[in-house]
Amino acid sequence: MRSVLLAAVLSGACLLAAQELVSQNPSLQPVRQEKRHADHEDSPTGKKSIGERTARLKRSVNGRAVVRNQCQSQGHEVQIEEGTEITEMHGCNLVLRTRKVSTSEKDEPKEVVFTLYANLAELTTPTSVQPLISPCKPVDGRILKVMSRTEPGKTLRSMRRLNVQNRGQSFPGTEEQSIRRDLSFFFSDAAAANKAARALDRAIEACGGKEWPDEDDLP
Repeated sequence: MRSVLLAAVLSGACLLAAQELVSQNPSLQPVRQEKRHADHEDSPTGKKSIGERTARLKRSVNGRAVVRNQCQSQGHEVQIEEGTEITEMHGCNLVLRTRKVSTSEKDEPKEVVFTLYANLAELTTPTSVQPLISPCKPVDGRILKVMSRTEPGKTLRSMRRLNVQNRGQSFPGTEEQSIRRDLSFFFSDAAAANKAARALDRAIEACGGKEWPDEDDLP
């Protein structure tokens, strides 16, 4: 009986010693480390989640954020087509290109290209969807503006380039740099606009972006 009791005591002591050794030595915990690593990848701020959400945002914008307007300029009718695409994605940093082409019977086509550099972590939620108020007449129904404002004090860098058209050929002009305080897309379809707004909100949240502060909290 004493031998059985002694064996049980020794077995319990060995088990406690082994548990203490494992807890003090991280190299002996590969399963727990791998699980924590997987949990981080699947967390809202994990790289996997960010990549998936920015890819979803790109799919909701490219080929869909295109609108056409008819405007009056010096008594002549001008048609303007504007489209935005996400051209580069590096984690939460995006590069967007907006191409605006103006055509009329009087002048050669004019093309203006805007390149915008945005960090989604510096944008805010919720993204708004509102009708665009403009003196121009939409060609394909009303135009909806999808917009996220930057955090107070933050800005986005934008480059503007005017391409000159001559005899059917396009020649790059000079570039001008400016700053913006919002990221905007324009849609002629309400369902596409709302889908892009949801995708932008989720991408901003995945990157750690914050909600737009209440008016009382603004500096």
